[in-house]
Amino acid sequence: MQLAALTGTIGRFLVDSDPGRLRLRSASATTLALTLAMIALFGFIRIADQPVTVAMLGTIVAMQSSAAVKDRQQRSRVVTTLLLFFPAVAAVSLAAVLSQFGKAADVGFIVVLFCAVWVRRFGPRGNALGMVAFISYFFALFLRATPGQIPVLALAVVVGLSASLLVRTVILPDRPAVEVRRLVRALRNASSSVLEVATNRDEYDLPVLRRRLDRLGETALMIDDWLDRHDAARSLSVTSADLALRVFDAQVATEQLASLLWSLDPGTIMPSGLTNAIASVQVCLQHHPPEEDRRAARKRAAAAADRADLSLSEGIATVVAYRVVQALLAIHHITSHALGAADSVDSEPDTPPEEAKSGLNPSTKAAIQVAVATSAAAILGELVSPDRWYWAVLTAFLVFTGVSTRGEILTRAGHRIVGTIAGVVAGVLLASLVGNHQRLQLILLVICVFCAFYLVAVAYAWLTFFVTVLLAMLYGLLGDFSVEVLELRIAETAVGGVVGIASAYFIFSTGTRATLVEKVDDYLDRMTELIDAGIDSVVTPGGETDLVAETRHLDNALQSVITAGKPLRMGPAARSRRSVRRVLRGLQVSNRSAHALARAGVNAARADPDTAPPEATAAALRKAATRVRGTIDTVKQVVGGNLVDPPEGATDASGSRVSMVLGVTGTSDIPPGPVRGAIRALSNLDRALVEVIPHPDRTSRR
Repeated sequence: MQLAALTGTIGRFLVDSDPGRLRLRSASATTLALTLAMIALFGFIRIADQPVTVAMLGTIVAMQSSAAVKDRQQRSRVVTTLLLFFPAVAAVSLAAVLSQFGKAADVGFIVVLFCAVWVRRFGPRGNALGMVAFISYFFALFLRATPGQIPVLALAVVVGLSASLLVRTVILPDRPAVEVRRLVRALRNASSSVLEVATNRDEYDLPVLRRRLDRLGETALMIDDWLDRHDAARSLSVTSADLALRVFDAQVATEQLASLLWSLDPGTIMPSGLTNAIASVQVCLQHHPPEEDRRAARKRAAAAADRADLSLSEGIATVVAYRVVQALLAIHHITSHALGAADSVDSEPDTPPEEAKSGLNPSTKAAIQVAVATSAAAILGELVSPDRWYWAVLTAFLVFTGVSTRGEILTRAGHRIVGTIAGVVAGVLLASLVGNHQRLQLILLVICVFCAFYLVAVAYAWLTFFVTVLLAMLYGLLGDFSVEVLELRIAETAVGGVVGIASAYFIFSTGTRATLVEKVDDYLDRMTELIDAGIDSVVTPGGETDLVAETRHLDNALQSVITAGKPLRMGPAARSRRSVRRVLRGLQVSNRSAHALARAGVNAARADPDTAPPEATAAALRKAATRVRGTIDTVKQVVGGNLVDPPEGATDASGSRVSMVLGVTGTSDIPPGPVRGAIRALSNLDRALVEVIPHPDRTSRR
């Protein structure tokens, strides 16, 4: 029983941490491409009597091409993979030739690194071409390639790219219908985990509930990303807009239900209607409930909603639970009637051209940073080891990959150093156990590749750890393994990390806090736009609205804020950490209230124009929205570092500043519908934003 429980816990963790199994698929594709290339190339070198270095280069190119190609459409990914041949062969040839001229190879490496970063301006394709050029040059140096090997190394590159293409187009091609079903399954899992905490009346754990609500939002965003890449009408029985609306309904209704259940007095017994409605939700959260069970669940939840007393929180929760049932059943219908057709080849979606900005392009700035950092790393790396200097250059380059601010680079460098040290220890232990068993070394190498790419999203240190262990296996295959070599890797990694950090601080420095302030301002601007659109929709029902798309833009902006604030949450100053955590938590809570406001606007857009609220109510709603916008402006000033007084009434324990503005219309006096939902959403949104603003009484309590 204990083993079964442990297995179930691990399985649930893996599903929850990898919605839709996208990370598993990506890591599997990369590992499979490497394995196929390795099998083909090891057979080739035995027949052609070539050194093992030829096979190593081809397998690395297969791995990197599979991992680096990130174009959104399948056709574009195939084209990019084919184009990788040219930078890979050019980089290998350049490294093989320049290595004969001593320091010229150092200069060539820095030029390649500069170009690899500079081409990022051309989007995912440019980034892939640059990364493959960089890794090909690096491994040509690592494997000590010679000019005479260029033709056979070019053949190895072809084999590696062919393996990647084979996996991408034949073995693991895009299966949009399967992918969206998995994502919807993950959405149900996330919703179920939210409901599990919200209904646990014996132990209310707010931090756990918030984490699970965040996971629900992340999963919904992944479905939105799927909709950006695929046309739902070709895989499902609905349009992309309809699926987006259904997912939005399910997410927001679940968030509202969790909030209402959380607010109930744990000492009171739930009324039977609410219990029945929640039981119906649980039936709909199953992945394959029988049709009869679904019909019974809908009927039971509808009956409970009809009898609900809307003057009580329990009654409102019952109605919201019925909405959750409706949304989940709609998604069940969509995914159970999938067309089963694969997407046809599409062109890349149109993206508006970026406005021209004064000064250097960001990719040019980053390229200059990398050139300076890698030049210094090459000089210092040679002082540590004339033969292994390129490890320092590698680290100085990689700490800039995918990050831009000083805090992010500092965090990346720290992860790389820690991962390298731990990887060296593990590599030495494994190498001593494995010895010279080549097959076992190859198996461990493949395992390391899978783990590195599967866990990189969890923490960059895991990637570094498994790559370091992988290198220990590579050294063993090359007959060049020694503890001293791995010790040199630690020293060179430390040198590269320090140089990268110094370059980030002194060359085109980008402050972490300044970036956070910019991202928060952008997020709050989008929230202001959503508030205006939501209130306009509520006071003038029956019109067109694009609130679902605006909500997803708001969610993406919030993810940018969280990413920008992550280094500051781990900073050395406790007061700064608390401040950033308070801001991020307040914005995450307010985001769910913005969802509720958007849902009220969407419901109003579906309503008849004759259901418009009275003029007095509409004016009060607009005035309340103005009050919330004022709170948003105050939050902007606080995040920007200005000292401000809390908004009037912000310390009211009832948290009803918006309700006071609405004066004549307490929510219990308004019939259920968009107006009532908008009032509640504005009130909760204002309360959440006020919590971001420091209050004198809170400060004194600390």
